[in-house]
Amino acid sequence: MSEDVERAGERVCRACGERLRPDARPGAMFCSSVCRSRQWRKEQRLRKRLAAVRDEAGMIECPECGARWVAGVDRRSDARYCSRRCVVRAWRRRKEPFADRSQ
Repeated sequence: MSEDVERAGERVCRACGERLRPDARPGAMFCSSVCRSRQWRKEQRLRKRLAAVRDEAGMIECPECGARWVAGVDRRSDARYCSRRCVVRAWRRRKEPFADRSQ
């Protein structure tokens, strides 16, 4: 019974779920500055993704396969293709007319 009471009052890190140190200040929510930074970046990516999906402004479509993603969150903000496979496929498609001329 006493273990359950202790576990109920146990404070854990919001980012990684580890227990906070006993000497942590009363308002502490994270076990370290690393966890705090990681959680902040994660929340920023989520906010950016939600804003882009809501506005449809930040969504980009791959010209090769039609896949859609959020620019700057899922991939680089200047990405044109969704994957390396699509980059190679587009390059081969552009290259074909030149190969036919040389033969």
